[in-house]
Amino acid sequence: MDLQALKEIVVAHRAWLRNERGGRRADLSLKVLRDLNLRGLQLPKAKLTGIQLINCDLSGANLRESDLFAANLAGSRFIGADCRGCDFRGAHLPGADFSEAQLSGTDFREGSLLVSSGGSVEPPKREVWSPPKVDTAMNRADLTGARLRNSIIRKADFSGAVLRNADLSGANLDGSSLKDADLRGANLANCDLSGTQLNRAMIDGAFLDGAVLTDANVHGVDLKRAVYNSLDTSTTIAVDDSAETQALIGEMILAHESWVASSGVEGQRADFSHADLSGLDFSSRNLRGALFADSRLRSARFHRATVDLADFSRSDLTGANFEGASLRGANFSDANLRRTDFRKSDLAVETTLLGDGKSHDWPPRFNGCKLDETNFKDVKATRLIAKGVVVRKIVADEAFLKLLTSGAAA
Repeated sequence: MDLQALKEIVVAHRAWLRNERGGRRADLSLKVLRDLNLRGLQLPKAKLTGIQLINCDLSGANLRESDLFAANLAGSRFIGADCRGCDFRGAHLPGADFSEAQLSGTDFREGSLLVSSGGSVEPPKREVWSPPKVDTAMNRADLTGARLRNSIIRKADFSGAVLRNADLSGANLDGSSLKDADLRGANLANCDLSGTQLNRAMIDGAFLDGAVLTDANVHGVDLKRAVYNSLDTSTTIAVDDSAETQALIGEMILAHESWVASSGVEGQRADFSHADLSGLDFSSRNLRGALFADSRLRSARFHRATVDLADFSRSDLTGANFEGASLRGANFSDANLRRTDFRKSDLAVETTLLGDGKSHDWPPRFNGCKLDETNFKDVKATRLIAKGVVVRKIVADEAFLKLLTSGAAA
């Protein structure tokens, strides 16, 4: 759609809002607008059903009470826009940015649109868009009283958002950030909050009955202020994400990398024993020989990290990711490896030179560890020590299964 035609529609819509002669309500249903600068656009109460706003900038726009049912908003920016009372049911939101937008009373529930095409009825075709990011941003947005029941908004950013009295019952917010969010009075019944960051969120009077909190970070959250009859909090984590704590961990990693590079002459060996480091990202870092014994590392990421000879004994690594990591000679004895991802990791034997000039082999150790839905697909391994391990419910090649079995019998 060209800009001149859009300007004419906006002028006629303005006259319609004022009940002036010649006025006409804007109807951009199923229209395609791509890569346009529409900052400050004034289209309140417009009919935008099924509109495709692809990578457009509507920052500061006024779309109050507009109908955006089943709209495709991929990559578009609504920063600071007034979208109060809008109908976003069934909207497609990958990469959409609603930061600081006014979204009170909006409806983001599920919905689908069917149109007549070639004698048949089917959903409208969506425009193709290659996003630099697909996560939806609603940080610091005002979603007071918004309806998101049964919606799927995974890995979205709601940090600092106001969701007072919002209906999120049955919604899937898996992996989203709700840090510092205002959830007072919100309905989160049966909401999937797996892996969410709820740090410091206000939940006074929020209804949490049946909510799923697996690996949710509840540091600074007083769950006693919520309302519920049944709530499983046994798998939550409580990791301090303050700048001070993050800086301290960063300094420990840098000191350890210096310790490794200098063979112990400089820096200091990292000792994270007994710490709760769940959800932290150690990807691509050199943590060779680091100590993680008795630590909590649920959903932590070690993607392509170097952790040869590291000690993870008795640690909780539920849902941790070691994809592509170097784990030569690492010790996982008595660790909880439920849903841990070792795909394409290096679990070969590590050979070290001793002070007397002799060498010593260190096979990876899995003695007594808990394996359940653990993924060892395409790992590199030559020899393991795995006494007391029950080989079941794991994903692995036949060769690795035999290796693990022989290690258990050794």
